[in-house]
Amino acid sequence: DDPRCTSCASVLGRAQGLQLGADYAKVPSVEKVLEALAGLPRSDFAEMIRQGNGTFNSIPELAVERMAQVIQDLRGDLARTAGKVQSIADGFPLPDYTRPASEALLKAEERSQPYLREVERFERYRWIAGTVLCSIILLILACNCTGMALGVYGLAKREDPSDYECRGEAGAKFLLVGVGLAFLFSWLLILLVFATFLVGGNIQTLVCRNWVNQEIYKFIDTPGNLPPSMNLSRQLNLRRDSNLSSAYRECKSGAGLWEVLQLHSSYDLDEHLKPPKYTADFQKRLGDFTADLGDVRLLRSEGRQDLETFARSGLDESWILGTPVSVSPQMKNPVVQTSLPGLARNLEGLQKMQRNGTVAGRLAAEARALWHLQNSTVQSQEALVAKLGESVQFLSRLAPHLKERVRRTLATTASVEARLPLQAQQILRQ
Repeated sequence: DDPRCTSCASVLGRAQGLQLGADYAKVPSVEKVLEALAGLPRSDFAEMIRQGNGTFNSIPELAVERMAQVIQDLRGDLARTAGKVQSIADGFPLPDYTRPASEALLKAEERSQPYLREVERFERYRWIAGTVLCSIILLILACNCTGMALGVYGLAKREDPSDYECRGEAGAKFLLVGVGLAFLFSWLLILLVFATFLVGGNIQTLVCRNWVNQEIYKFIDTPGNLPPSMNLSRQLNLRRDSNLSSAYRECKSGAGLWEVLQLHSSYDLDEHLKPPKYTADFQKRLGDFTADLGDVRLLRSEGRQDLETFARSGLDESWILGTPVSVSPQMKNPVVQTSLPGLARNLEGLQKMQRNGTVAGRLAAEARALWHLQNSTVQSQEALVAKLGESVQFLSRLAPHLKERVRRTLATTASVEARLPLQAQQILRQ
């Protein structure tokens, strides 16, 4: 506004517009929150997360180490239990039940030995008789075939009467011999066939068929059908309520002596094999089992205090929720309404147009002052305003849920720290 300033009127209006563009006094104060959060965080949360992961990952190795002696003791209990069960098998009085049957079978075998020797002797006679009879049959066939062959040959040589009569007579004699042998031995063959059918048919009808349909066992089991000395049920030591038919049926189906002899009625195996009798020590050791995994700490006390301080800092109060509404318009305004770089360049241009050195020097000094203000203050304030906007947006998203998140985090961490040792012990016990 100096009268000596040449062409300064056009820039004067811009110079008079040098004033603050935003009123940051309207931004709510956060001094109380900053005072509550002073010095936070006091703990290294990243390190705590790493240690928490290490705690989880070290549980398997720790469990193996703590369980080694317990597993060894449990294996010893199982070995002793197996020994007790085996002692029952070794001490079971099986010979008392099987000895009568074995003795009966041995006696039957001894009694059958003389008959077997007789059978072997008669078997030799059978072979001799069979060989003789077969030889006689072959001789009869040979005579008949020879006689017929000579007769046919004689008929072919009719031109020589002497030769014809000789061969015909010889053939007739062979046929007569064959007929005589057949007449002499045919009654033996008839008797042999008759005896074979008589014995074999009766054995098939009375024994084999009844054996297949198990009727023979019912016959043996019926009292009075056999002499007392041939009572097989008593000789085999079968129970009174059992019989040979059921024993044979069970043996044929692959049942063991326990079922065949019905030992369950005289020896209570279930009583001897009750699991509690052998697993008492095992169950007691499992009941007394404890797996001390140490003090599980996923969040140290200083980290817990930091989170509680954040929750009590007041970030979730209603005035902080309205901060974006009051701050956003101010952040949209420039720090200075007039562009300091543009005004400084205008002053530098006016300085070159001045004829008065004093005015030119003042314009140059004002331009330098504007550049210094721009570089030293305005730019830093613009950066702070941008940072302020980011902080406000972040707080507007965080603040409404901060207290609930902190509460849930602390509760979850405490629950895991309390339940983890108990659940780990239960899992290891199972």
